[in-house]
Amino acid sequence: MKNKVVVPIMNKTKKLIKVQLDYKTVITISSIEKLKTWMYRFPGAKVITA
Repeated sequence: MKNKVVVPIMNKTKKLIKVQLDYKTVITISSIEKLKTWMYRFPGAKVITA
């Protein structure tokens, strides 16, 4: 048997932003730059959590 190399899983907790695009669509994005893109496509989008 060969020894197996165990790579630890890094649990990085990123700050995610939930955005409601319309009355039934909610997305999760990871940066403000992406929020700007979605706000261009959906002017009525609302940030739920930051």
